[in-house]
Amino acid sequence: MKLLKEIIEQWGFVTAEQCTELAKYFPKTELIIQWGGKPREACRAMYVAGRIKVVEDSGEDYVRQVFIKSESFRKLKSVLGVELDSGNPML
Repeated sequence: MKLLKEIIEQWGFVTAEQCTELAKYFPKTELIIQWGGKPREACRAMYVAGRIKVVEDSGEDYVRQVFIKSESFRKLKSVLGVELDSGNPML
């Protein structure tokens, strides 16, 4: 529960440590990898670390950030009873 609360407080962005924890407890959570130059890529939490390693080790690109899809973020907030800010399109 603490993990999910932290991710909500970070507006859906996920750190490397949190990604490892998500992969352990919620492995099928779909995350988005935002690369430096490549298009964004959807990837399940259980595969994110491996995918990042492959791309960065090849020198093809680097990771800018990893985050939960906005649709999933909204659902998570709803399930946990966190108020949605209707004036902010990011929520």
